[in-house]
Amino acid sequence: MLANTQSNYSPFYRQPAPGYGFECIHAVEPGLRVLDTMSTADLYEDLAHSGVVIYRDFADSLEHFNDFVSAHSSRVTFDPARKAATANTAEIEAGVHEMGLHRENGNLPFNPDLQWFYCLAAASVGSETTLCDGERVLFELSASTRKRFQAQPIRYARRIPWHNVRRFLSIELQLPLERVTDEHLEQVNQQVTGQTYRRIDQNLIASELIISAVDISRFSGRLAFCNSMLGPSVNYEPPRITWADGEAIALEIWDEIKEVTARLTYPHFWNKGDIMVVDNTRVMHGRRRLDDLGRRIFGAQSYRLGGDGQ
Repeated sequence: MLANTQSNYSPFYRQPAPGYGFECIHAVEPGLRVLDTMSTADLYEDLAHSGVVIYRDFADSLEHFNDFVSAHSSRVTFDPARKAATANTAEIEAGVHEMGLHRENGNLPFNPDLQWFYCLAAASVGSETTLCDGERVLFELSASTRKRFQAQPIRYARRIPWHNVRRFLSIELQLPLERVTDEHLEQVNQQVTGQTYRRIDQNLIASELIISAVDISRFSGRLAFCNSMLGPSVNYEPPRITWADGEAIALEIWDEIKEVTARLTYPHFWNKGDIMVVDNTRVMHGRRRLDDLGRRIFGAQSYRLGGDGQ
């Protein structure tokens, strides 16, 4: 009997977030690190099942988190408006106001498959990260709204400083910053269906992206309402969001999106050392108002192994 009990021992246990299904994995063995415990197959299987994996009570440092991102990614990318903290991560500094649900880089021509978070210092109150499963949102939308979004793309239009566009393209095209020129704007226009960059002056670029608000998860293979329609623009000019042909999206549709996503949003209250991995092609994330300025969260974005790297 004792031998059978020992053979069933696991150094961690699973406890999905009640009512939301996001996978929460808790370590029970002291000193256990996610980096040494979870394989890429384990991680990707959990993401296919639930869209988000949260690791708690593990012993990973920020450097271990950095290596964990590398171990399960084909390539790491960055938000060009953030300052790097380690080779793969940057501290998230996005003001104190609530951040709407969004897909990371959802209104840019290159969208990472994975969004990663690590909590170095937890907030004492509030300041939760929010998560919303786009598969459930798509199911909960009215039939008419769901069919409209599946049939008709949306358009994001805005102006972006040239230095931000240049840094973004340097990262995504894997070129030295000083080599990025207007020729690469045209290269992206040709390479990415729906993207149009146009120079306004020496400092500003007009960006227009026509893209579906509904995507196919890279992990589950199912359709999800995953986009940046409700997202913030902390470091950029807010985009004008319309249907692809320029028609305004009716207020009734905006209200429905807000009602459904609010009902399906999970607020994650961080513990120090928590690691979160998000399927960025399925689950939108955001943040409640930052009530504790001592909170320190680090993030990373990357492409999955075995994907096309873009």
